[in-house]
Amino acid sequence: MLLLLDLLCVAGVGWAAALIGGLFAGVRLLPTAVAVIVAAVLVLPGFTAGLITNRRIVRGRKPQSGWIRTVWAPPELPHWGLVLSGLLLLAFWVAGMTAFAGMSVNVPARDSAAQERLIGYQQRFALGMLGGLGVGGSTLAAASLLRERRALRTG
Repeated sequence: MLLLLDLLCVAGVGWAAALIGGLFAGVRLLPTAVAVIVAAVLVLPGFTAGLITNRRIVRGRKPQSGWIRTVWAPPELPHWGLVLSGLLLLAFWVAGMTAFAGMSVNVPARDSAAQERLIGYQQRFALGMLGGLGVGGSTLAAASLLRERRALRTG
């Protein structure tokens, strides 16, 4: 099940990347509502699964707070995988933040080209944030899958 959610998350990252690429090229391929809802449906379940499966039961020395029973574990992936994830996350962050900067410009009500650019900025911002979540979710899910595979080999 985790593999399926990870693949959906990767598909969501690809979806967001393709639509952001179109926006950078000056073409809005889909209405914002459709683009963002589809990206969210693809990304958020995998992100949640990756986050949940990276919790570990506290063993050995107990934390100072008695109610903490699990801790989040950083992903254990090969260095190339972590570097690739970091670069993709940076790319989505830059796409989202440059769109955010573009949204702060005042747009005249009668300027339809400026209104269209503003809608493109809004779509790019939302897709950039969802793409970044997707990269993080797929990285965490891949780390969980790798950890499970190693546990099966050794035990």
